[in-house]
Amino acid sequence: MYQVYIVDDAVLTRKALVMTMPWDQWGCVVVGSADDGEKAFEDIREMEPDIVITDIRMVHVGGLELIGRCRAQGIRSQFIIISGYNEFEYAKAALRMEVLDYILKPIDDEELHGAVEKAVQRIGESRAMMAEHREQDGESRSLLLEYDEKNINAYLRRALEYVQANYGRELSIRDVASYLSISESYLAKLFKVELKITFLEYLTRVRMRRAMELMRDKNMPIYEVAERVGYRDYRHFSATFKKLAGVGPKEFQMRS
Repeated sequence: MYQVYIVDDAVLTRKALVMTMPWDQWGCVVVGSADDGEKAFEDIREMEPDIVITDIRMVHVGGLELIGRCRAQGIRSQFIIISGYNEFEYAKAALRMEVLDYILKPIDDEELHGAVEKAVQRIGESRAMMAEHREQDGESRSLLLEYDEKNINAYLRRALEYVQANYGRELSIRDVASYLSISESYLAKLFKVELKITFLEYLTRVRMRRAMELMRDKNMPIYEVAERVGYRDYRHFSATFKKLAGVGPKEFQMRS
């Protein structure tokens, strides 16, 4: 089922969207709703729903600002705007933000259904891309294992072992070099010459690999996953994960 989140400060409209639309027939389920973009943003950042249907004008944070915040965080939910205002500037701004559709109130069920179908199609394409990224991740995992089997420099081998044992805390190349009693520049050179990647790239791969393993538990909060693999800033973790996997951590967890 595709997850839908609804944002509208008009109580009757919001309730009608939540309760009267045949979401199950459309292969969807409503996972949350809000009367303001501020609360919606917090929920969406945590849930990363597949589809967000939002009003454009609300008292505090409006639909366009909400979408802008989500895009800035790398959230790739499919957005559908519903509005009582047929204004060109709104529509133009929505296009810039890659909004899927702009539907005028009163909402026509068939028009909304068509927009949801388009969203589902795009999500399907995104999932296909995610499968490709998983395959690439499998190759990265194989590469990590190959490092252990190579006849590599003894210092580098110890560095890899240290990273794999300590990735869950704040860790820098200085920390590892100090542990090995060698210079940072020498350790950096070992990574580049023997592994063809930087220290940070290796550390990030180890962390993301472990994060993917942790996210097999669908009940584990993403912030906890982030903390366990060494990230104190959830947003930094989410952005890094999305850059490597092609999808946000919440979506990856739900599809695993």
